[in-house]
Amino acid sequence: MGKFIFKIVLIGDGAVGKTSIRRRYMGEGFKSDFLATMGADFAYYKIAIDEHEIEWQIWDLAGQPAFRNVMKAYFKGSFGALAVYDITQPRSLDGIESWAQEVRFHAETFPEIPIVLIGNKIDLRDEIPGSIKTIHGFTKARSLNAEFIETSAKTGENIEEAFALLAKRIMAATSEIRL
Repeated sequence: MGKFIFKIVLIGDGAVGKTSIRRRYMGEGFKSDFLATMGADFAYYKIAIDEHEIEWQIWDLAGQPAFRNVMKAYFKGSFGALAVYDITQPRSLDGIESWAQEVRFHAETFPEIPIVLIGNKIDLRDEIPGSIKTIHGFTKARSLNAEFIETSAKTGENIEEAFALLAKRIMAATSEIRL
């Protein structure tokens, strides 16, 4: 059993559910009222994944354009990123590529840090006309060389799986560097 400490960032446009994903993952439940993250929020969480002890340093970054220049400092030293878009807001998927490029450029840990692309709010897909179809998320993930998963912070669907997927990608990346 290995012990790992990973700094990760939650990236994506504002109001896509980054904070709700983090809160749900950490067992804090779901709040339906929206309160924008101002700058960055930090959380620390320990969990066992596939017989490994993972200590997450989770940086939940604001998605509003006003904070975009400040984010670069938070990217430094990141081992991975959860890039989140809202399946009910097509524009939020459009911005993912620039988020991914920025975090990969400023992280300075790996040549290409692992990213898991998350299509969030799948519980609303049937209620909101024009919601992004799963295939569009897969296509974007492939172009970013990222893993892809859809989640619902409200119901908790696939939240733990998203973090586990990122942990596995990070461990694979770190083992490649050690060789």
